[in-house]
Amino acid sequence: MKAASRTVVQIKPEKRKEVDDFMKEKAEDISNIEGLITWGYINTGENEITVIAVYDNQDDAEKATPYVNTLLGAAAPLVSAPPVRNIYEAHWY
Repeated sequence: MKAASRTVVQIKPEKRKEVDDFMKEKAEDISNIEGLITWGYINTGENEITVIAVYDNQDDAEKATPYVNTLLGAAAPLVSAPPVRNIYEAHWY
């Protein structure tokens, strides 16, 4: 069964452009995560984005966690609170 991760990121006011630039810069590396099918992020609040990533399975989503944590650490100057990442079983068509 597929798996999806949802990462909610509170960004600092006035940092949206820097967040967009950061995500564009990292897009190729993120897309090359083993087992990742697709990913993207949506603006879910004035100072919030939610990253959705779909993986082949739960194991691949969990194996991506160390890289995701490294990536989130690099984004620390742009965020106002620790990001929250959860992994769920998913039906993706």
